[in-house]
Amino acid sequence: MTRSFELEFPTIKGYARINSLDKLQEPTSFFDCKFYPYTNPGVDPVFAVVGEGETVVCRKLPESGVEILRWFHDDDKEVSLNSCAWSQDLASGDPLLCVSGSPSSIKVLNVKTGQLIRTLIGHGKEVNDLAVSPLSPTILASASMDHSVRLWSLDPQHKKQPCMLICAGEGHKEGLLTLSFHHTGKFLLTGAMDCVVILWVIPELPDENSGIDKPTIIHYPHFSTSAIHTDFVDWQVLVLPAFTLLLTHNSVAWYNDLVLSKCAGENKIVLWRIEGFDSSKPFPPAPSSSPTPEFRATRSAFGGTFQRLLQFDAIETNPFYMRFSLFTQPHRHPILVIGNEKSKVFWWDLQSIEAWDGQNATPNNDTFKFPGTSSSSKPKKGVARQLSKQQRESSISSSTTAATNSAFGHSIAGASTASFEDRGDRGAPKAEKKFSTDDPFRKLLPHRTQVVPRVTFAARQIAWSVGGDWMVVCGDQGMIAVFGR
Repeated sequence: MTRSFELEFPTIKGYARINSLDKLQEPTSFFDCKFYPYTNPGVDPVFAVVGEGETVVCRKLPESGVEILRWFHDDDKEVSLNSCAWSQDLASGDPLLCVSGSPSSIKVLNVKTGQLIRTLIGHGKEVNDLAVSPLSPTILASASMDHSVRLWSLDPQHKKQPCMLICAGEGHKEGLLTLSFHHTGKFLLTGAMDCVVILWVIPELPDENSGIDKPTIIHYPHFSTSAIHTDFVDWQVLVLPAFTLLLTHNSVAWYNDLVLSKCAGENKIVLWRIEGFDSSKPFPPAPSSSPTPEFRATRSAFGGTFQRLLQFDAIETNPFYMRFSLFTQPHRHPILVIGNEKSKVFWWDLQSIEAWDGQNATPNNDTFKFPGTSSSSKPKKGVARQLSKQQRESSISSSTTAATNSAFGHSIAGASTASFEDRGDRGAPKAEKKFSTDDPFRKLLPHRTQVVPRVTFAARQIAWSVGGDWMVVCGDQGMIAVFGR
């Protein structure tokens, strides 16, 4: 039987450039995009993009084009947004959008009314990532350059003291760049500029300290390692259990709870697992001191280190703040995707990797088994680093070219609807390009690639709609590209 990869991958349907409301400024660089998750598959695909002082909420129209539903502009010249996360008002059902960046506050916007309803203050430095708990849209997590994670309550009854939990102390030694919830909401993974990936065990929230001025503090993580990556762990880490099917940023697991992560400078995404970690079993009690000696690159309360499983070849993704995404839904192939700094998008069909026999290039009916290699090599020693808006915006290589309005003819600044130029599928690589999975250090080539035409830009973030019918890529030069299948 021949596997058809093309049927599982989206193709580009159009692209456009969203300029700043201030026509005198350069086009906005968008660093994050998210589809509204609290809806049924195929219904009303609404997404938001954020960057600098702009937050733009759009809807993909049924035929072609994108309708701009709401445009939030921050007049503060010091504001530089880099992250967003959707929530929902449980009383009214109104969609809420949390946005953050520099300076250190988090703003909660009511997209229906267009009002700023709350500002969360507590972090001491720039906030680099946001995530809403899968347990409740009222639980928001934030990762900051102040070395800490904070979990906030968006419940109005905790409005006066919204911070419920702080993860800090014996965790990261440099600024945090990314975080991601396990689907159970009980575990949180973080990555930072210290090259370390950490797993925090999250207690049931809200707890007895919620709503008061003494939030719960977790000093010691259950797991940490600096042996996976050698540079900024900037996106994205996520733990997934076996056979879990959900829509999120990262995922693939066949037998155990697994992690996908990427760092700057390596041009790859790594799939790995924490030895001894099983989300279906009771986890060890919270450590009161470092689980293993401080000098070790990997410290774990689960009784082991880690196992490197697979690596995905993501060329020209050297700069940090280039983030991947993963779609998983029942009855559809799980798809891993990332864009690079040359307008190119890469896809991997993870289900085909599970079944693939690299020697005879035919689907393998035997049970897929991961390699047994375990790594504990120490990364290159780094130095203390500072992250700034200028660093993030200058992190793209000099080959990135500026786009002009004439390159599109479909600029949508100040307009309510944008007509995207339709582009056909450029074809998928032949199945023979797939690699065997017996070597955890060999990079797997993408199953399909496609270039967003006419302009060279860095793809910063990718989002999937509920159900996976639509995919949005956002990045530098105010660019957004819409893919569909």
